[in-house]
Amino acid sequence: MYNINLFTPQDIAKCSLVLRQFGRNTASMEASSQKIVKYIYQHFCDSQTGENTCVMVRLFKTHPYGELEDSLQQSARCLMKGNSPAADMKCWTLLAAAGTEPQWNSRHTAAKNPAIPLVSAKLVAQMPAISEIIGQFGLDIPTFLGIERERFLQLEPAVLNIFHVPEAKGSPFIPEQDSLIIPYQVKSVLGFGGLLRSGSLFAVVMFLKVKIPDRTAQMFKHLALSVKTALSLSDEKLVFNSSENAVNFVKNNNSYETQFLEYQVAILIQLLDFSEQEMFRQAARFQRTIDKLQREIADRKNKEQALQTNQDQFTGLLNIAEDAMVRVAENHGIQRFNQGEEQI
Repeated sequence: MYNINLFTPQDIAKCSLVLRQFGRNTASMEASSQKIVKYIYQHFCDSQTGENTCVMVRLFKTHPYGELEDSLQQSARCLMKGNSPAADMKCWTLLAAAGTEPQWNSRHTAAKNPAIPLVSAKLVAQMPAISEIIGQFGLDIPTFLGIERERFLQLEPAVLNIFHVPEAKGSPFIPEQDSLIIPYQVKSVLGFGGLLRSGSLFAVVMFLKVKIPDRTAQMFKHLALSVKTALSLSDEKLVFNSSENAVNFVKNNNSYETQFLEYQVAILIQLLDFSEQEMFRQAARFQRTIDKLQREIADRKNKEQALQTNQDQFTGLLNIAEDAMVRVAENHGIQRFNQGEEQI
């Protein structure tokens, strides 16, 4: 179990390890995604009460309209008032969900619109939640909608980021105020994700009962790479559970095994780079702390030396005088006297 307000580097390492394993021995990306959201929902809890910290966890992925299953295509067409989208048009697709209510534990019933067509940059800009996720991930909408292959190859390793709304109530970026945020007392929304090698964007979104500061939110960037690893093992080939012969394909297709190894190598290299960068950042923060302590120690030593010098000078002046000098406290107790007083 993890307490999100006391999330430690050790918790990050443990959670990352578990999430990475969910891509193994699964028939589809949907199956991996369901394991991921279920684990996050069940394992982030209040350490004292054991109550789930999350109200709901969702995992989204952009997906070409032409490769969606029939029910999702119908959902997209409804939002386009019956018009048929282009086959390569991206749709913001709910891939998995887990939450407090029974209907929130299936992608088929967890959202009113499980596939949202991303028709144009202008229309996406009018979708506050999606456009804000794209922006916080470090992408602009036109680039996101039409990433060229060469530019994508440059962006893909670097786009691993968080989506953070510290105050969910009243936020323009969370439209489900009356149906989710207010009735279930959601305090903060935290997401993390990035780009898959196919060009799809994925995002895990947590609706939380507690407020999350930015410092804690930034730690979840590490989990984005682990989720990417799990999803990349199936990537675009086997996305939905309803894919025909999915299990046989996973077990028997040699090309899949080759691709599996290639993904593993690529992701492990990226994981190593990511870990090294974080190690450098931690080392820099540690060095800054040491430098600050050293400056404080040096400053204190200088003040102590100056105080000792002043005290020695003061004592010398007192002892030169032949007259008696006595320092008396308010309660008439003697605090200090010089040699003149001692002689008298």
